[in-house]
Amino acid sequence: MNVLVLAAHPDDEALGCGGAVLTHLAAGDRVSVAFLTSGEGGLGTYPVDEARAIREEEAVEATSVLGILSFLFFRLPDGSLAEDAALLTSKIAGLIDNSDLVYAPHPGEDHADHAALGRAAAGLADCDVLGYEIWTPVARPDRIVDISEHMDRKLESVRCYASQLEYWPYDRAIEGLNAYRGALFEGVAHAEAFAVL
Repeated sequence: MNVLVLAAHPDDEALGCGGAVLTHLAAGDRVSVAFLTSGEGGLGTYPVDEARAIREEEAVEATSVLGILSFLFFRLPDGSLAEDAALLTSKIAGLIDNSDLVYAPHPGEDHADHAALGRAAAGLADCDVLGYEIWTPVARPDRIVDISEHMDRKLESVRCYASQLEYWPYDRAIEGLNAYRGALFEGVAHAEAFAVL
């Protein structure tokens, strides 16, 4: 199976569906990631080129930890994905056409880039699209994936984003969310929740 992960920013893939990615790779599926922006806005005090280089370097390290060999950076401006839906759609259309399953942020995410990417993916795909949670939990999950055996490695990939962990404890937050999903929905240690888009 060809699995595509769409990430508005580097770290979305690890936070939102890193455990599911590890599950797919363990099953022999092919997984690729497309980063629509390089997350340069997440390092506001740095010059754009330097911030982009730092975030992309972290993404390469994180995808390596997850075992993802195929990834690309579109380098659209961070914070702008909602401003040009046609451009966003054109960037991801060909990738989605070659995929059997797509992961994207769910459209209810409380970040304009996340929500825009989720809407674009849902509007294009002829295959299943699963919306993952990053900042905003899915209100009514449609699918739960037990990631208990992969949680340590998921957290290792999240921790590759040291530039972001300086400001926010994303590793602690996602560990708590995945523990909550596991305990309440599956009776397991950790799980990821998805909305079918």
